Amino acid sequence: MAKKVKGKVSQFGTKGYGFIAGDDGEQYFVHQKNVFNQSRLKVGARVVFNAESSEKGRVAMSVGLEKGTKAHYSKSKSLSNGAVKGMFAILFVTQIIVIYKVFGG
Repeated sequence: MAKKVKGKVSQFGTKGYGFIAGDDGEQYFVHQKNVFNQSRLKVGARVVFNAESSEKGRVAMSVGLEKGTKAHYSKSKSLSNGAVKGMFAILFVTQIIVIYKVFGG
């Protein structure tokens, strides 16, 4: 019989599986196919899930984000549209200069 458990994602890799540290002190294996809406889990996210046992150990099923909490995202900054446009402008000007020097003079 499955029991409802809350916990925190302690590890989740790019291959679609990882582990959840349950508030009950246990470690649970989680696979992407068992995540509600197939959303991507992030390390540090608070989740609620059904805990089940298998021949390989404890497994988290029907995993979803805990209500009232948000996933912790990595602190890497994404580039703004202006920054991307600026980099393309610099690249374009550089290419023009190289083409001029190679073919024009």
